[in-house]
Amino acid sequence: VASVKKLIRKLALLGYDSLQLYMEDTYEVEGEPYFGYLRGRYSAEELREIAAYGETFGVEFVPAIQTLAHLNAIFRWRPYWEINDCQDILLADCERTYALIEHMLASLRGCVRGRRINIGMDEAHFLGLGKYLTRHGMQDRFQIMLRHLRRVLALCKKYGFEPMMWSDMFYRLTSFACYEEGTGDPDESLLAEMPQDVSLVYWNYYERDGAVYDRMIASHKRFPNPLVFAGGAVKWM
Repeated sequence: VASVKKLIRKLALLGYDSLQLYMEDTYEVEGEPYFGYLRGRYSAEELREIAAYGETFGVEFVPAIQTLAHLNAIFRWRPYWEINDCQDILLADCERTYALIEHMLASLRGCVRGRRINIGMDEAHFLGLGKYLTRHGMQDRFQIMLRHLRRVLALCKKYGFEPMMWSDMFYRLTSFACYEEGTGDPDESLLAEMPQDVSLVYWNYYERDGAVYDRMIASHKRFPNPLVFAGGAVKWM
């Protein structure tokens, strides 16, 4: 918490008005004792402290969580085996999955003061190809993703959140192209099915060629969704 507070002060001095704290399973979720177990998770009290501290500096604390993939750590524990599609991916179209996600959102609602949240959903490359495939057979993966998103958006609305999500999965599934290179354009017939009450975050932390950003931003503008850009100061390397 002390380190996050230091970061908030630096962000405020630089003129930023929000902080997205990327957490995966490293926060406390009521009713889910094995979520973040032995991972040094933030308690609800600590998250409320961070949110309040940010508010004093005009920096909104925006939770950046995961509601589809990047949850490999929870699958160490037996209570989550039943909702593991494959690798680090949650099992879509499974009620236990949505019970977990509702617990996440309900817990965070009591910790943050703003309405914005990042629901993740990036890099679920093998969505529908594990336990889902065994249960349901081969399905249209865009439709699996779409159904899952609609369920999560309904839960966000229930708890008063305005969601954004990483755009790479929908870009890949609608354009059949490489996200990093920006070599394709989304299929217009598929775009018509996209829910519009979620912002799409185009992330690119590595590219040095401005033309790639121009192509990808133009391509993203064909989606009916608000567009957000996430870049990176490559210091972690």
